Amino acid sequence: MSRLGLFFSAPYVLFIAACLGYVSLGAVDYQAQLLFLQLPIAPQRALAQWLGFDRTLAVISWPDAYALFMTPAVILLYALGASLEHGLDRWRGRATVAD
Repeated sequence: MSRLGLFFSAPYVLFIAACLGYVSLGAVDYQAQLLFLQLPIAPQRALAQWLGFDRTLAVISWPDAYALFMTPAVILLYALGASLEHGLDRWRGRATVAD
């Protein structure tokens, strides 16, 4: 388990949980709900639109969009942190025996 990987991925997961929790409270109107649902996956949706997946994004549901965009983002953030941690350990000369 990589501490730096968790340090990179945990804030994103907590941000998603905070946005979904705020929407679930029901204290906001429809436009605010839409905004808070779009916020966590906005960069991934923008990249998908830039790549030309506009039609696919128009028919995809919110749970599917979160599964499609959030999961790879969390995995990539964790992998980035883990690889940086591994590189720092090798640079410091503290590489583990499994390397």
